[in-house]
Amino acid sequence: MKKVLIMIGNIALYLGVFYALLYLLRSTYNYEATQNFAKFLDVNPAMFMVVLFTLITLVYLIIFRIKGWIWPQEDKNLFRAAGFRRLSASRVLLMIALGLAGSLFSIGLIVIDDIAKQFPSIPALVDDLIRGDSIWYVILGAGLIGPAFEEILFRGLIFRELRRVMPVYAALVLQAGAYAYFQPSAALSVISIGSGLIYGVLYLRTGSLWAPILVQNTAMSTIFLFKYIGFYEWFGRLGDIWLYIITALCLIALIGGSVYVWRTSGNGGIGEQANGSTKGGLTV
Repeated sequence: MKKVLIMIGNIALYLGVFYALLYLLRSTYNYEATQNFAKFLDVNPAMFMVVLFTLITLVYLIIFRIKGWIWPQEDKNLFRAAGFRRLSASRVLLMIALGLAGSLFSIGLIVIDDIAKQFPSIPALVDDLIRGDSIWYVILGAGLIGPAFEEILFRGLIFRELRRVMPVYAALVLQAGAYAYFQPSAALSVISIGSGLIYGVLYLRTGSLWAPILVQNTAMSTIFLFKYIGFYEWFGRLGDIWLYIITALCLIALIGGSVYVWRTSGNGGIGEQANGSTKGGLTV
């Protein structure tokens, strides 16, 4: 029971920090001294993500440091605790390939007319985030920092807490459900259940948070970059039959790549490495 209460308290703390800083950042619209800053963030929603998620991560770093001082057995380093461990070069390339497959799968959902009409929130989200003063703001916020923060929160922290008190498969499903719950629409929530399971599997079996971060960063960055350079229009001219085929093949590639990682990784994964001391980085 004590472990369960600690788990609930830690997750509540992580989410509480998120909502507190979200409220604080939104309150900048209410003060004359910060209105220019607020207007900049309003015009550039991706930069809102940069500021918010950077602030939250800094607070998480402080929280881990304080907890480490109070309870010496606890890890003082957020990034080590979350699982920023080395990936081999072959794994890095595989994650980038999975990210490209995820990008084309998502673009297929946007440019196929029947799907876009049934689930308008998917193209609407891309259109909303891509607006702003610079495509580089979009890639920085929505393509890099936003996805990386999602992985820190949902896989590195929440999944970590869940695994301490329940079987790993139950924790895997629950973290995917939590990830889906916080999406901005029902359609994205359904998709996020699947993607949350994939990200969780990659994290669990590679033993590194870099794995799902690389997949997310590659997918999200190329989704917005391809939109900016006009790739969507060219892709849409292939016709619905080819679009359905390519989108389905990309989904198969995502699932197949995850199964491959599951079957070719060692038995320990993140669970075995969690108690070891490893250095961060992308490649060995």
